[in-house]
Amino acid sequence: MDRRRGIPGIPDRPASLAVAFGFALSLGIATVAIPLLALSTGYDAAAVGFLVAGGAGSQLATRLALPWLLGRFTDRSLILVSVALMLGAFGLLSFSTALPVFVAAQLAQGAARAIFWTASQTHVIRSGGSPVSRLVDFNLAGNGGTLIGPVLAGVLATSEVRLSITAAAIAAGVALLLSPALATYPPFDRRQSAGTTRLLRRDGVDVAVWATFVAGTWWSMLGSYVPVLAVGAGLGPTDVGLLVSLSEGSGAVMMLVLRWLSPVRIQPIVRAAPLIEMAALAGIALAPPALPIYAVLVMAAGSAGGAVTVLAPALVTHTASEQEHGDAIALTGTSRAVALLGAPAAVGALLSIVALPVALVGVAAVNVAPGLILRRPQPSRANRRHASGTPLS
Repeated sequence: MDRRRGIPGIPDRPASLAVAFGFALSLGIATVAIPLLALSTGYDAAAVGFLVAGGAGSQLATRLALPWLLGRFTDRSLILVSVALMLGAFGLLSFSTALPVFVAAQLAQGAARAIFWTASQTHVIRSGGSPVSRLVDFNLAGNGGTLIGPVLAGVLATSEVRLSITAAAIAAGVALLLSPALATYPPFDRRQSAGTTRLLRRDGVDVAVWATFVAGTWWSMLGSYVPVLAVGAGLGPTDVGLLVSLSEGSGAVMMLVLRWLSPVRIQPIVRAAPLIEMAALAGIALAPPALPIYAVLVMAAGSAGGAVTVLAPALVTHTASEQEHGDAIALTGTSRAVALLGAPAAVGALLSIVALPVALVGVAAVNVAPGLILRRPQPSRANRRHASGTPLS
């Protein structure tokens, strides 16, 4: 594969991890700072919800265009653009909080998130070495930023909300300065790709897309209706925060455990993880209201979600050709984005006719169903070569 170094003297791998941390730190700050900024400047809760939805819609729309973008631009160029968009969003909010500015900033942030995570995953996979270990390192760097960011935003916001926006801009700015150090790989040649429809029929790609969709459903429930259910069961805000942290932490631990996983074990784990996530969601809906029970269930789901985060992209690299990696990884990212938007909306619609526990069980059952009908993997020359550690190209 043609590869050109970025800035001489700065290796690609530490540069990519630093960029991931900086971008994720700015994103983590934004998740707290932007709603607080909107509320402090007079917008109501409905307006904040509209702004968040605008960012999510922008992310989904951008993901749909990513196969085209990855076929025309280098992943380094796309990473640079995404970090610049994130920096631009915070720059806009530093100067004005008018509604059009807020909307523009959220649209830019949504597009930045979509481009950055997908382009970075393709970059990491193409940089050589074990895809799983590379993806683990990359995701842990990102998790570090998204975990520290909200805490930092909350601390700064106690003095002045705009300080949080400034901190997010600084984090994005540092990531932008380091992005040119990334190695450059050529755009994907989409003429050698089977296309979205055929890729979805490919053994391994279909499983990865389904698993990523289910993981998106779990994380969307963890950030919405699981806390609602827990509070309704009598748990306090501290308990809810603990449950979310346990799920996130379990996912990070699972990533570390999987760092040296054999390639032949990837697909079985990716098949099993969604079943664990949805069993945990149904369990939370039906279990007695006890913190220890909820804790075990969210840790199980979080561990499974962490496995999908690193193994689903790795799985598509084992089952799609080199020039199809961009399309396949973009496909898994799109499925996650659809779930993040669609699952909470589906539960909201069901609440008009059933209670929340029934709605959660229903969503869990619908998510599991596709996995029960996906065909089992068949031995192939490509899979045998990967199992023996021989690269495909």
